[in-house]
Amino acid sequence: MNRPFLLLSLAALLLGACSSGKTAFQKGQYDLAAKKAAERLRQNPGLSRRGHGLALLVLERAFVRGYQQHQETIRRLTAPGNTTPFRWESVHAEYGALQTLTNNALSCAACSTWLSQYPTSYRDRQTDARELAAADRYEAAEQAFSYRETNRLAAKDAYLNYRKAADWVPGYRQTLAKSEDALPFAILRVVVEPLGPTREISPADNQELESLILRDIGRNPPPSSFVRLYPPSAGAGDGYTIHQAIQMQVTDYTPYRDYTSSSSTTVYSNQAYKVGEKKINDSTTVDIMEKVSGTLTTYRREISAGLSLKLRAIDTQDGRELWQDGVWESQNWATEWQTFSGDDRALNGSSLKTAAAFVPSRWSLYDTMRDDLAGDVARYLRRRYERD
Repeated sequence: MNRPFLLLSLAALLLGACSSGKTAFQKGQYDLAAKKAAERLRQNPGLSRRGHGLALLVLERAFVRGYQQHQETIRRLTAPGNTTPFRWESVHAEYGALQTLTNNALSCAACSTWLSQYPTSYRDRQTDARELAAADRYEAAEQAFSYRETNRLAAKDAYLNYRKAADWVPGYRQTLAKSEDALPFAILRVVVEPLGPTREISPADNQELESLILRDIGRNPPPSSFVRLYPPSAGAGDGYTIHQAIQMQVTDYTPYRDYTSSSSTTVYSNQAYKVGEKKINDSTTVDIMEKVSGTLTTYRREISAGLSLKLRAIDTQDGRELWQDGVWESQNWATEWQTFSGDDRALNGSSLKTAAAFVPSRWSLYDTMRDDLAGDVARYLRRRYERD
């Protein structure tokens, strides 16, 4: 009668031991071990306190090891000869980990004796680290800012580092205002030139496609905070240097490909029907029962059209090609119909397919393709520059 109760008690004891943080401690994961041990100590000890006793031991040892580990990292990062970029950000993270480690230990009432020899708060040290991290970012921004007029990427670095300095210490040395001064020089300005001449479509259709592409580009937000796409106008660039030009040309147009195919198959009825009689002797006549058949022919008419456009970007300073790619759009329409010859009973009550009443015209296919292609180009350019 007591066996199920004993099994449950044993399972609870093993569960408590597994959640005490011992495994994490053995793997050298001292912060995790302290976290698990603290969580175990906040649980009901149950019938046996073995899990709690193990958790107390793990918490103390994990805290001491973790504390030493974080302090050693801080000493290494703060050493005078250390040149690790933005090292104070890592120092701040280490103090944050120390605070979490300490908070886990503070949740244990039985740990107050040994814990009293360690700090309980790292707020002041984190504040100091934030100031030094902001100073590092500010210095990097100032150095990059001096090259803003001749190096767009330096201007971008200046903008980002000013912003990060402000993240560490809000209002730090007017970094937000300085970041706005750097931003105009950090922007990659790209002008989308008129479509190049082509023999594939008429000049009027070419101009209409160009207008739709520029319209769709204008409707979209900029690809990123550091990229602007401009139409080919006198005000392109807002008074700043244009860095790149996008050149486009329609390279292929398949106006109306009409193709009809057919296939035939023999179909049979699901049941047998009387198709005649035969005598099996002089006095007996029996029905001849067979499945009836016929020929079902299926016709398929397919109409397709395609429109392709090539894009490339050139550096406006030296004419060098930076990249090239293609965008294409297609339209496909199909309909099927059937004819039948033979015994209608072989259709088993099924109806024959009939062809669609409406057949798209060449111009309706082109209009749809043109509109879709304009949207495709706008989306392509947005994806292309969203990481700049």
